[in-house]
Amino acid sequence: MGAFPTRRMSESAAAKPTAPSKRRVFASRLFSTLLLWAVLVFAFNSQKEWLVMVITGLFGIAGAVEYYRLLRADPHARSFNVLGLLICVGYWIAVAWWLHAGRSADLMWLDLVALTASVHGSFLLCYRQQLEGVLTLQRIFNTVFGVVYTVIFFGFMVKVIYLEPAEPMKGCFLLLFLIMVTKFSDMGAYVFGVIFGKHKMIPHISPAKSWEGFAGSFVGSFLAAAILLLALPEKISPPLSWLHGMILAPVLCATAVTGDLAESVLKRCVAIKDSGHKLPGIGGILDLTDSLLFTAPVFYFYLSAIAR
Repeated sequence: MGAFPTRRMSESAAAKPTAPSKRRVFASRLFSTLLLWAVLVFAFNSQKEWLVMVITGLFGIAGAVEYYRLLRADPHARSFNVLGLLICVGYWIAVAWWLHAGRSADLMWLDLVALTASVHGSFLLCYRQQLEGVLTLQRIFNTVFGVVYTVIFFGFMVKVIYLEPAEPMKGCFLLLFLIMVTKFSDMGAYVFGVIFGKHKMIPHISPAKSWEGFAGSFVGSFLAAAILLLALPEKISPPLSWLHGMILAPVLCATAVTGDLAESVLKRCVAIKDSGHKLPGIGGILDLTDSLLFTAPVFYFYLSAIAR
């Protein structure tokens, strides 16, 4: 009798899956990264801004799907989650239709429409059933915040493309700069963290992040900015310049780290490791784009300010 529990414990311990090695994780992450960069290179080389916009929209919708899936633990929030997803899909359809019709590329009005729809829609859903105190407020907040986080923030990537409506391909280069600096910041943090990481940065939010990785993120962002500006000097034109490119590198880096940590807060609050499993070694689409959600608005507002 006394030996039985011991045997059961040993069997359960043996059945517990072992964590993948760092080499395997790195290989998976490298494969996913190269595949994604191949898609981006193809899109930018196509010289078709609409293709870049479509790919951006698909990533935006996928990120929204993953965000609202994080909230599936609350069965009564299903209608709120559906509302958020419908607003997201409607937003990108409206963007495509508006720009295809050759109208003004100023899309800030659409952000306000999405935000208004999320607030009105959330309260309308509350009228259908008994109120549940703080839970009802949480569902309203989750819906409205989801629209801001995954729809409005991500929409700034399209706004970057059409920063100068008459030259969308110039805007595509600006978007490429944004993506490279942001993602090289992420890669620099990962590489430095794996090789040199010893001092935890914010362990109660993200145990894997270190101060060494934080330093590596700045190295990665400066490297990406310099490589892109050196490799494509013919693409450099106002409002972007070498000076502003070097200023933007640390600004986008710091913002990217903030965005990465913000998603870590969301995942820790719902007790999951990754937002999805579509990208081996990375996780989900939201894990891939979390930093861009924060850097895109900052990049857009910076360029808009210096362009005046």
